[in-house]
Amino acid sequence: MLELNLKVPAKKLTGIVIILLIGGGIISFFEVVKMAYAHHKSASLKTLSSGLWGDIVTTDIMIDLPDEFVVLPSGPESNSWFFADYTWGMALELLKSLQLSDEALHTLITDTPRKQELEGIRIMPTDQQILDLSPETRSILYPVLTGMSANADKKDVVCFKEEVLNQQLKDSGLSQKSIALLKRLLYRNPGSPLLIFSDWDVALRQIPNEAEKRLFMKTLSRKPSLLAEIRITPETNITQLASYWGIGGRRKDVEPFLSSLQRSKNGLDLSLVFLLPSFARNRLYTYPFPTVDGKVKPQDCFWTAFNTFNLTPDDQMSDMDYIGKKLEQDYYEIYEPQQLGDIILLSIGKKKVIHAATFIAADILFTKNGHDFTQPWLLMHKQDMLDTYAARYPSSRLKTLYFRKRSI
Repeated sequence: MLELNLKVPAKKLTGIVIILLIGGGIISFFEVVKMAYAHHKSASLKTLSSGLWGDIVTTDIMIDLPDEFVVLPSGPESNSWFFADYTWGMALELLKSLQLSDEALHTLITDTPRKQELEGIRIMPTDQQILDLSPETRSILYPVLTGMSANADKKDVVCFKEEVLNQQLKDSGLSQKSIALLKRLLYRNPGSPLLIFSDWDVALRQIPNEAEKRLFMKTLSRKPSLLAEIRITPETNITQLASYWGIGGRRKDVEPFLSSLQRSKNGLDLSLVFLLPSFARNRLYTYPFPTVDGKVKPQDCFWTAFNTFNLTPDDQMSDMDYIGKKLEQDYYEIYEPQQLGDIILLSIGKKKVIHAATFIAADILFTKNGHDFTQPWLLMHKQDMLDTYAARYPSSRLKTLYFRKRSI
């Protein structure tokens, strides 16, 4: 039985629990409540700049991966660095640039197994060779590897703010040995403020206890998000709030609700979740169920952003060609997002779009970082999203594009 031993007003706590119980994917809800309030006392509260959306108070939280979603890898116990379109001469030049010791470089060149394949060079280092890499070496080598699709499964990049990671580790229950192992494998990409981890298989092979392996995976799979509340007082301009949050034909429901709250004698903070379109409200802070059906369309960031106002999700919204047509037909480009539902796209140049998110208010976005079932729907600060994808694509210049739907 879940017990919340916190000084939270009963009405406020009840409202939060009701919100979490509205949507599907109930498998994760109690985990979310537990994690949100476990961090409540240490989280920072701040009031964002006032705007048409009102005054918003946010609390940073961490969302746990459900226990039943923590799956240990079962692949071959070997490592592979694949350099697409590289000759051995090109790979050799890269290895020489990695700031390795003479002994480590000699071992990589002469003793480490490698294969010349049609599409490039494959090098197969040992666990110890990877463990011995310095953060500086990783910051040169890993951006090259993660930029090549053949390494995607082996280099699942996870990014952390240093202060947030320290808090995660402090509360995790991990052994000091596992924490030291993690810190040994962290690095930063050039120009990025975030710490990065990607050597999952190597790290897990160093942990002999299965329970500790699962705890290691769960700790590093926590996702930063935030709770957001609208501050309602007797002086709040309800007409303005209703105009902003009632977009998409929802004003008839939003305005009476907000008006009733304003009659509260001392005012209150209303969870932003109550004011979101049903698509977002029903999914926020939840994880999709895993599926083995290859026909199921991926529920990724694009599917999420372009379905935000749809009562029934359009599964074609994970098809980039289809999205391109929809953008041309139903959206127009804007200078910056200012309206609930505006779309934010991150691209490399003008052709390769890598991420999408929905503007909510102030600097708050609704998104899902990947199609995998281990990625929840969540709220993010805009700068956190930009830093995350800049860290994942360090050699690329990211461009931000904004669009608004014509019919909203």
